Amino acid sequence: MPPQPNHMTIEKWFFLLVTALVLYLFWQILEPFILVIVIATVVTVILSPIDKHLKKFLKRPRLCAAILSITTFFLIFIPILTVLFLMGTQASDLIRTAASDTAWLDELKSAATPIIQTLPNPVQNEIVAVDLAAIGKSVATWAFQNVGNVFSSSTQLILNTFIFFLCLYYLLVNREHLYNEALALSPLENETDKMLLKRIVNTIRGVVFGVLLVALIQGVIAGIGMTIFGVPGSLIWGALTAVAGLVPLLGTAVVLIPAILYLFFTGSTIAALGLFIWSLIFVSTIDNLIGPSLIGGRAHLHSFLVLISVLGGLTAFGSVGAIAGPTILAALLGLLELYKSGILSAGKIHTHL
Repeated sequence: MPPQPNHMTIEKWFFLLVTALVLYLFWQILEPFILVIVIATVVTVILSPIDKHLKKFLKRPRLCAAILSITTFFLIFIPILTVLFLMGTQASDLIRTAASDTAWLDELKSAATPIIQTLPNPVQNEIVAVDLAAIGKSVATWAFQNVGNVFSSSTQLILNTFIFFLCLYYLLVNREHLYNEALALSPLENETDKMLLKRIVNTIRGVVFGVLLVALIQGVIAGIGMTIFGVPGSLIWGALTAVAGLVPLLGTAVVLIPAILYLFFTGSTIAALGLFIWSLIFVSTIDNLIGPSLIGGRAHLHSFLVLISVLGGLTAFGSVGAIAGPTILAALLGLLELYKSGILSAGKIHTHL
């Protein structure tokens, strides 16, 4: 084959340079809304089976997308905003009362003294040094600051909401077209792309339905129980219960046991017993009863990985990190499956992916 003319090489590098510049400028445009777009993409992945079934009956993609977008707004978005607003209010109240209401802590320490004295001296010193009131106040302050960020700028909140639902609508309408475009633009073989996208989609659904939704249901039920039995800041502790549900071995007990002890040592013995029974019957059995039916044949991820991705996402991206973190985890696991299949060495994916 004769060597290519030099001007072809110059044209190639010029094209790559211009493309890189345009991509950089386009990224600057998208960056303020990138997390909103990512979340809209994740919600589209979750809603795509419903959208597919809806299209069979209505035969109108735009109408189906509009119905799903409006339903998402009223059944998910509005309740979430309402809960966040109430959480911010409760966090503010907890901050004011955390320092003053410490009588129950003295009773708790007195009751636990015989048990603590059986432990080695270094362990006793560490336990005595723990300031539960300060911990509670820190949790309430963190919740108030992070939840407050959502409402700190009503203009930004309205803009992000508009972008999210507009993006969700057009992703649902053009879902199949975007899928085909992704296959066309990728340098990999189409079968490889399809399997990679399928793996990422299944992992996202496995994270959402297999772990996050179960933990969320546990947090909601725990929050309802705490509200019924009079635990202050029940919405905040319910949200923490949902996060604790991702902790291996300990799970929801990390939050529920202190809540029960709080009720007991503040003189609400019947309420403490009621919350204990509520936790055993309704909260602890969710994982065993609802979990398998939600997970089904989807990829089941270890709760520790999901916990790290949720906490890391919250740290890196704020409140939306609860979804962004697991989404990045899903993409990473999909790429790791490709690597294990020999994509770098063989140039194609094995059929067992």
